Amino acid sequence: MPIYRDTPTSNIISDNKKYFDENIRSLSERQVSWLQVYLADKIKDVSFISLGSTNLHEELINKLVKIDSFKQVFYDAHLKMLNSLVPDKYFKLIEESLRAQIFILQILSDEYNYNVEKIQTDHILKLIYNFFDRKENENTAENKIIFLTNMLSRLEEIVSNSNYDKWLNNNEERQLEWAANYLVEKKLIVNVSNLENSKVELKAIVLSSLDLIDYPSRIEVRDKNYSYKMSANKEIIIDKMKRAWSQQKYRDAGKTKKPYHLPLTKNTKARLKKMAQVQGLSETAMLDILINRFYELDYVDVDGKDLY
Repeated sequence: MPIYRDTPTSNIISDNKKYFDENIRSLSERQVSWLQVYLADKIKDVSFISLGSTNLHEELINKLVKIDSFKQVFYDAHLKMLNSLVPDKYFKLIEESLRAQIFILQILSDEYNYNVEKIQTDHILKLIYNFFDRKENENTAENKIIFLTNMLSRLEEIVSNSNYDKWLNNNEERQLEWAANYLVEKKLIVNVSNLENSKVELKAIVLSSLDLIDYPSRIEVRDKNYSYKMSANKEIIIDKMKRAWSQQKYRDAGKTKKPYHLPLTKNTKARLKKMAQVQGLSETAMLDILINRFYELDYVDVDGKDLY
C-alpha cells in the first residue's frame, strides 16, 4: 500500500530529475492529461485532478512525489496508458483534414451517442481525441486504431464514388459561399460553425455536408472492406444543386448575348423548349446553362482549368 507524504519536497524532484525527464517531461500534454484522469480515479489520497496549470508535466510530478512508491504507481499507470491510448501518429491522418474530422465526429454522434452541441471547426479534433481518450472507452489502443482506420475507409469510399469534388471549385469563393447558403436553406449543412470563414474550411464544410447526405444507409461492409453507392435521392439533390448554381451564374452574368443561329433537329428543339418552360427560362438561357454545366463537369480539372 502506498505511503503518502504531507507535502512534496524539492529535494525529491531534484534527486530524481533524470527519471522525471525521461519518463514524464518527455510525454505529450495529451498523455499527461490521460495519466491525470487515470490516477485521479485510482489514487484517492492525492488529488490528481488538474488545477488548470500552464505546465501539466510539473503539476503531475509534484503530485506523484507525495507518494513514497511513486515510481511503481507511475509504472503501472504508464503501462495502462500504452495499452489504452492511441498514439498521436494515427491522428496525423486527420489532423489537417477538416472534412475527415467532421465525418468522424458525425459517426461518433450517430453510432455511439457522442452528442455535442454546435461546435467550432477548431474544436473538432479535440472532441475526437476526447472520445478515444475518455476513461469510459475501455477498448484497447489496437482496437481503437482499427476503429479509426475503418472510419477513414468509409469516407474514402464516399469520396471515390462521388462527383462533387470536381464540381466544387475551391478557387471560386463565390461558388463556395453560394453552395454553403444553398445547403443551409435546404437544411443539409453540417452542424459546425466556421469562424475564420476561410475558403479551405468553407469547402470542407460544404463537402462534408454532401458526404453525409443519406449516410450511413448506403454503406455496406464486405470482408472488412467498405462499399458505398450514392443513393438515388442524393444524386437528385446533387443534380438540383448543380442546376441551381448554373442558373445563378446565368442570372449574375447579365451579359448581352450576340445573335447566333444553331440548327437543331425538331425533336431536340422541342425538348429544349420544354426544359426552358419547366425552368422558367428562355430557350437561349436554358441552352447556355446546359452547355456551361456539362463543360464544367467534363472539360475542366479540379482547379477549374481547361482540360483540352
